[in-house]
Formats: sequence, structure tokens, C-alpha cells
Amino acid sequence: MVALKKSSFKRVLALVWLINAVIAASLALATVHVAPTAEIHQLDPEDKGLIFLAAAISVAGSCLASGIALKGVAMAGFAASTERPELTTYVLILGGLAEGIAIYGLLVAIMILGRA
Repeated sequence: MVALKKSSFKRVLALVWLINAVIAASLALATVHVAPTAEIHQLDPEDKGLIFLAAAISVAGSCLASGIALKGVAMAGFAASTERPELTTYVLILGGLAEGIAIYGLLVAIMILGRA
């Protein structure tokens, strides 16, 4: 299997932590300014804007991370499957996991928008 350099692994790990921080910050942004029992007609327009901004940050950050992860999987996966065709299944599984990041961000955005 293709070995990752130590610096590449650190970059990927830093990217994962950054995306987790972005999603957590968007959740915090959506929940800090809005009371838990507030109805939509009771919210200020400024609070609604913060909720929509938090949802957009969640989706944009997770889609960006998913694209970067899928690029790495595709580049290394196709190179590895050229040398060893039996690795193709693993490449497809890793591609699905990379695309899962975008789905997680979308789910977080749906949870955030459920408050608005």
C-alpha cells in the first residue's frame, strides 16, 4: 500500500481538526444568540441571520474538506490500484468515507436550521 509521509499525515490531521472546529463554531454561533424556546416569529432578524450563517459555514467547511479528502483518496487510490488491482474495493470505500464528511456537515446544518 502507498505509505503517507509524516508531514502529509500531519497536514491531513490538522485539516480534520480544523473542519471539526468550524462545525463546532457554527453550532455555537447558532445556539448562543437564540433562546431554546424561541419561536421563529419571536426571533430578531439579526438572530435569524446568524443561524443561517452558521448553517452555511457548516456546509461550506464540510464540502471543502470532503473535496480535499476525495482528491487525496483518488490520487493515491488510482496509483495504488494500478499496481495492485485488488485494492480497488478499498479505494471505493475510502472515497465513500471522504464523501461522508459533506453529509455530516449537511446534517449539522439541518439541525441548526431546525431551530430557525
